[in-house]
This record gives sequence, structure tokens and C-alpha cells, in this order.
Amino acid sequence: MNTEMKNYAGFSAKELLDDNYFIQSHKERTPESDAFWYELLHSGKLVRAEYEHACLVLEAFGMKTEKISSSGKEELWNRITHANRHIRKVRRIRMSVFLSAAASLLIVFLLNVSDIYNHDTIDESLQLLSQIEVSTQGEEIQLILPGKSIAIKGQDSKIQHDSKGNVTVNSEQLQESVTDEEHSFNQLIVPNGKRSTLALEDGTKMWINAGSRVIYPNKFKKNKREIYVDGEVYMEVARDEERPFVVKTNMLDVQVLGTSFNVMAYKNDVQSAVVLASGSVRVNAKDGQVKLVPNEMFSYSEQRGGLVKEVVVADYISWKDGIYIYHSEPLSSILSRISRYYGKEISYDSDVAMFKCSGKLNLQEDLDSLLEGLTHTVPVDYIRSDVNL
Repeated sequence: MNTEMKNYAGFSAKELLDDNYFIQSHKERTPESDAFWYELLHSGKLVRAEYEHACLVLEAFGMKTEKISSSGKEELWNRITHANRHIRKVRRIRMSVFLSAAASLLIVFLLNVSDIYNHDTIDESLQLLSQIEVSTQGEEIQLILPGKSIAIKGQDSKIQHDSKGNVTVNSEQLQESVTDEEHSFNQLIVPNGKRSTLALEDGTKMWINAGSRVIYPNKFKKNKREIYVDGEVYMEVARDEERPFVVKTNMLDVQVLGTSFNVMAYKNDVQSAVVLASGSVRVNAKDGQVKLVPNEMFSYSEQRGGLVKEVVVADYISWKDGIYIYHSEPLSSILSRISRYYGKEISYDSDVAMFKCSGKLNLQEDLDSLLEGLTHTVPVDYIRSDVNL
């Protein structure tokens, strides 16, 4: 499947009125859509008179809140053509130029050097396992226990460990674990296009997104709880003040006592992020440590270091409920997440990659319906090349 920027060069007013994105972007204006039309007009690719004529049609006949049918468009065009000589000159439409979000996101990265978590305390066996490369391109979810590997069919799975070492997969109880030693580790590999929930033996609950891997002990140690995550998980950590909970990723370590938070840390992504829903966490990166309070996000990349900003938590954890909300996010990032979630390859032209978008997608829809909806809010077309969608 290929996505490419829609070409509005030479569009007439009538063609604009027949375009879903033009209508939608004037029904519900955003800084991104304003910036798109502004750049298109100033580049000379779109004739200003045709654009203003189309805008006048929408304004003059009150089409801001309703989708125009094919017959309605034809009738509308006839009416505006005959009435054109009597309509007052349209005022210049004000455009708000999109400003880079980078400046507004830049907040001082506070360090508390005296309270830095010691990376050397990470279990050596956990470190070694995390360095072994695994593929997330498989067809089935893989649960790897000491001495056995279980392939789980279906798009979603529910896995639960109890304090006695029993494992339940999709309501089916397996035989008791081979061992309950603290140094034995399990792995859950959730390929692209799949999702899973996981309950650990201490009562901690996890929602695991597509293309993710979690390594966790069969039984937590008496003085600490440590797991490794490559991918995206939302966690509700069972409180235990005697045993801090540490989530280790490729770039970050997150230390908590009992809290709810989201971690997005795919090895192949340039940026990792932690969003705190409740409680408190300490996040350790290569250049220091920061403590988060609820409704804050810490993002980190090798290029720019760490940034903290206030966010609406629901926007970052809604994926576990099948909703994807995004604000001024590059289209390349959105398409990457969609591709990973559905397990389908999506390619796109370079001029599409950095187009900033805001909106909401229902991930419970089939991929065709979702991409069709996306074209109503973003000026792109897509070509379906996979018959198995």
C-alpha cells in the first residue's frame, strides 16, 4: 500500500468543491490544514481565484457542517455560477502559519544527581536476554517459558501469572511452571498486527501494543522487580514499597513504586517516551534523571536529549482501547504506527513524511476504512496494493 501527497496543482473551484479534504478542512479548521493551503497558494500551484471562489461557495450557501452529495454539488455549482456577478468580493482568507512545535515543547530538563538510579543493579541475565535480537514479524504471539514455547493464535491474547507459578492463556490454565526460581525469565513477543494483556505474579497489569517484546522473571526477587520492554506498553504497577519496580528499555530506565504509566520505547525508533497517568516515576536516561508527576511526558532521543511537557494522558493511552489520538504529529510517524498496529506495510512519498497532522482514528475499523477516513483530514491519496487487507 502506498500513500502519496495529493496534487492540487491547477484545481478549479469546481474540482475543489468535489474534494473531501477541501470540504473537511474548512468544516473543521486546524493550524495544519491552514498551513497546507497557505503554502499551496503561495507556491503558485493552486490558483488563488479558484480557491477563493470555492471558499465563497461554502460560505455563501452554509455548507460548513454538512457533507455535500454529488447532486448537491452540481446544483450548488449552477447556482453560484449564475449568481456570481452579484456576489460581493470575498475578503482575503486569513491563514495561520504553522509554527514548529519544537519551541513550545522545550522545557528545562531538571536533574537530581544525588538520586540517580544505579544501572549496574540491573540483573545480568535480564541484560543478556535483552541483547538477543528477536523478530516481531511473525504470525502468532509467542510466550516463551522456561523449557517451553507457546504459540498463541488470534489477534489478541490474555496471559496471567499467579503467585503460585501457574500460567493461564486465554482462560486456559497451563501446567505449573517448570521452576519458580528468581533467575528464570519469561518472554512475551507480540508481533505487528497483534496485541496482548499480561498480568504478572505480583499483581501488576500490562497492555502490550503491536510489535513489542517483554522480558520478565518467573518470580520477582525479594528486594526488587525488574522487567525489560522493547515496544509500547501501558502498565498499572502493583504497589510494593519494599520492592521498587524498574522497567528497562533500550534508552531509558523507569523506576516506580506503584503507579500507572505508558512507555513507548521501540528499539528501531529514534525517540522513546514515558507518560505518567498516576503516582510518580523516576526516568533515567544517559544524560541524567528526571522525576515526573501525573499528566507529564518525558521524551528522549540521542540527538536532542530529554524533554518534559504537560500532556493529556488519555491521548497517549487510548491505543489500548482501540483509539489513536495525535496532535501535530508527522504523517510519517502516524503511518508507521498504523502499519505496526495492523501488521501491514505502508510506504509513502518523501513529501508526505513531515506533513503535520492532528486528529483521531478508530483502530477497530478495517485498514481500508481507516485510511479512507484519513484522506478526509489529510491531503493525501492512497493506493491499495495488498489484496489481503
